[in-house]
Amino acid sequence: MKSYLNRPVVLAMRIGLMIRNDHIETMFQTGLSIHLLTEDASAVNDPRFASVRVLPPDTTTETMADEIYAELQRTNSECAVTFLEIDITPTGQANQRHGVSWARPASDKIARDKSLQRAHLREAGLPVPLSIPIGDGVDVDAAIGQVGTPFVVKPTRGASSAKVELVDDPARARELLAEIREMAVTGETHFYEDGFPEAWALIEEYLPGQEITVDGVVVDGRFYLGGINTKSFPNPPCFEEDLYVMPFGDLPAETAVRGLMDSLVSTLDLRTTLVNAEMRRDADGNFRFVEFSTRISGGHVYRNVRDVHAVDLVKIFLIAALGDTESAAELASSRHPGRVATCIRFLYRTGVVAENSAGDAARSPYFREYYPIVERGEKIWSAPLGYEQVALLSVWGPYDPDNHPAGIAKVADDVEALLDLDVRPFEDGVSH
Repeated sequence: MKSYLNRPVVLAMRIGLMIRNDHIETMFQTGLSIHLLTEDASAVNDPRFASVRVLPPDTTTETMADEIYAELQRTNSECAVTFLEIDITPTGQANQRHGVSWARPASDKIARDKSLQRAHLREAGLPVPLSIPIGDGVDVDAAIGQVGTPFVVKPTRGASSAKVELVDDPARARELLAEIREMAVTGETHFYEDGFPEAWALIEEYLPGQEITVDGVVVDGRFYLGGINTKSFPNPPCFEEDLYVMPFGDLPAETAVRGLMDSLVSTLDLRTTLVNAEMRRDADGNFRFVEFSTRISGGHVYRNVRDVHAVDLVKIFLIAALGDTESAAELASSRHPGRVATCIRFLYRTGVVAENSAGDAARSPYFREYYPIVERGEKIWSAPLGYEQVALLSVWGPYDPDNHPAGIAKVADDVEALLDLDVRPFEDGVSH
């Protein structure tokens, strides 16, 4: 394997550095000289970065692409990378402008918009739920009539299932669509920052079966599976995700999922990239694509894939991006079927955060990591008032195929009970 000591790369991460700490650590331990572009001023003193440029909080996608390209030129970096959904498109654009052969900004753009995803998947003949793009002037009643009841309403751009809801009441659908339209108009949280789109929401057929998240890496045009997480949704009708559990353990279904991912990668002409997709079983038990992205899943999924399957997706991507595709392919091919079980618990609360730390949970042998996303004294809202997570808890334990995923889910319950987490109700009983 080649040496990567002091080879310069640009890392584009406007926000979200804390919960991508593992990704950054891998970049640093690989020996790279990391030049960071971010809106997070706290990163300035992080010794892992060779340089940090702090961008204004209103940096748009177009401006970000220019900033990344300028940083590529300034640092003589070979490429730029990102692990953040909102920075996929500008990173791809800057890489292409810089002459990076594997850059695919057109595919990145498709990945950032669910209406474009649906159109691409249908044209490619890949399985998707029936969905109707919603924009100004679209007949909502007619759209509902086409997809049936209940149905899913979702923004075309977003993250963390914000404003995604299972609906059986047209009046509630209109209320939710109005909220999504307002989000699109304001460009909230960088989701719709590059202009008000023609289609800003979807009304979509509801798939009643199991949902999974698939993570892998593409090396020289070939897809390599990392891991498959099963998920639960404890707060219907909202889609607050919880209990990301690995390993998947269903080998026939895993084979089918690999085939779907192979086809997706081919139709998008991906060459070197991290990639993930969400799939859900329909009433007949067949998986259909719900969405996909040219990045790895957020949160702690990266480390859990590494723990369970002994493949380091970020390292594989980095060395492939820097030209050593032979070593990357060799590493990607050495995947273990499942050596431990892992579970990520997403913690949602509404109120004022009084305490938010691992506490005695950190002493448990099953404890893996805790990300306190919201600080003490801050206010937080869970669905339907908001879509914020107070923290992420990751645990691990022995893989017992006969008691999986219930066994590792119970471990997550037990470790959660040891957290020093106290979110108190708003004093007046209502949110502000």
